[in-house]
Amino acid sequence: MTLRLEYDLVLAPSSHVDRIVATVRTGLLAHRTDSRAEVDMTYRTNSTQDGLVLSLSVDLELGSFGMAERGSAGLVTLLGGTSFRDPAIRSVTLSAFGFLGTDTLFPGPVRGAGILDGSAGPAPWLSVPVPKTAARQSWDEVSRTLVQAGVQVITDLSLNVNDHELTTRAAAVAEEATADRPVALFFNATSRLDYAVRLVERIATTLQPQVPNITVGIRMCPLAMGFSVLEYLRTWNVPIFAYTLTSYPSGRTFWSQAAYASMIHAMGGDVVNIGLLSVPALHSGTLYEAMLPLLSRRNARRASLPALTGGVEPRVAYQYAAAVSDPVLLHTMTPVFRGGLERRSIRKRVRAIREAVEAGRRSLDIDRLFAERNSSVRNWQELEEEG
Repeated sequence: MTLRLEYDLVLAPSSHVDRIVATVRTGLLAHRTDSRAEVDMTYRTNSTQDGLVLSLSVDLELGSFGMAERGSAGLVTLLGGTSFRDPAIRSVTLSAFGFLGTDTLFPGPVRGAGILDGSAGPAPWLSVPVPKTAARQSWDEVSRTLVQAGVQVITDLSLNVNDHELTTRAAAVAEEATADRPVALFFNATSRLDYAVRLVERIATTLQPQVPNITVGIRMCPLAMGFSVLEYLRTWNVPIFAYTLTSYPSGRTFWSQAAYASMIHAMGGDVVNIGLLSVPALHSGTLYEAMLPLLSRRNARRASLPALTGGVEPRVAYQYAAAVSDPVLLHTMTPVFRGGLERRSIRKRVRAIREAVEAGRRSLDIDRLFAERNSSVRNWQELEEEG
């Protein structure tokens, strides 16, 4: 299996490019387990205000670099290890990471974009994390209200919940889910390793069979827990909601959001939160740079489901839905709970976001609908008039 890597190196202005390329090649080859293995490299340079930018494209055969034996830990070492120590290299960014041909070494997601198969409404779908305090005080009422209002993915942000809490919280969500209103519920596994292992085992062996009409999974941060932990938890075939940072440091290398999302997808992230995004990201192209490695047209049924986050108010939801036709989640918490935990407030705020998604998907003229006080945007308009 061939791995394609794209690096951007910022060099000192007077750097000797050929020497640096040779140094990087030598550093990469130091990781090979087959002495006959080679790497294919092409490069181009560009002068900027920050210095000389060297863009490297690298193709290598993972089987010749011991990835079957070393797994994710070996891959992370290879990507950010000892290849970039030349003092003329000021900074290194792994800008792209992908496979050429069929990926057979890494598992990919359990359900991925199919996690909401059967949903009556097309994407974008709505994902809401429930704060720890809200979960502790009124999980049943809050979770039931979210499902009734049309939320498809719920994340419990609580830490170290006990077996009774897992069972009762999953049961409350399952009672509201229907065949045309599928729901996925994720419990927070970004905690101690022993708890994460016990949680995923409990879900796989006991909890999921008890609530077959919903999907139960775990939420984790691969940066906090480590890719090797992600790799192990994936072996339980429990869906994983992985959240990321905008830039991931690895050794001497920084990973772009797109490269990090690609790694998460390969290792088994079903839902991948691709960071704090905004409406300008829609127009600058950075949104799709992070989403492309995950989308179904690139990965067939092995696609991950991107989660777009960052305080998704109705106006933002409208613009997302108008611009993005691929399966995605709008992942937001603050706008939903801004009015507190009262059932009517939560329902109205969720419906306002859903109205905005529908209007964006249909390219409706919002200003005209507001002027007409059209019933299709009633909840949204009420919230905006509240200030």
